[in-house]
Amino acid sequence: MTHDTEVLPRAVTPKNVLVADDASDMTQMLEKILSRFGHNVETCADGRDALKLFKPGKYDLVITDYAMPKMNGIELAHILKKRDPAQLIIMVTGFAFTIAAYDMRPLPADFILRKPFDAKQLNDALTTLFSKGTTPGHDVSIQVSPSPN
Repeated sequence: MTHDTEVLPRAVTPKNVLVADDASDMTQMLEKILSRFGHNVETCADGRDALKLFKPGKYDLVITDYAMPKMNGIELAHILKKRDPAQLIIMVTGFAFTIAAYDMRPLPADFILRKPFDAKQLNDALTTLFSKGTTPGHDVSIQVSPSPN
């Protein structure tokens, strides 16, 4: 995963972002990239901690890992969408199509970002989610990042 944000234009105006991931290297990397793009970032290590931090309207975006202990990203996203249906959520995972195949409920994420990804792919995801005309929480089709290869 590359962190080169120097050559990328800022995708969107600064946002408040919550990152939930049990892998500290991933959390630190996301915080570094998002901060360089001008966003305010809070991090936590699992879904339960994310629920403690979350309040409707506090975050413009939640980025969560799929596979976490205590509460996986899908469980977290379902609860967040119940609390705030307009909440934008990016699910970060190496299991993008496995999730869709085995979890029969509608997926609560607005964008699935496949691992490994780079700063450009994250930037593209932000652009997609915050582009004009997007109505969060209402008939948003799930976008899946292209394969890293």
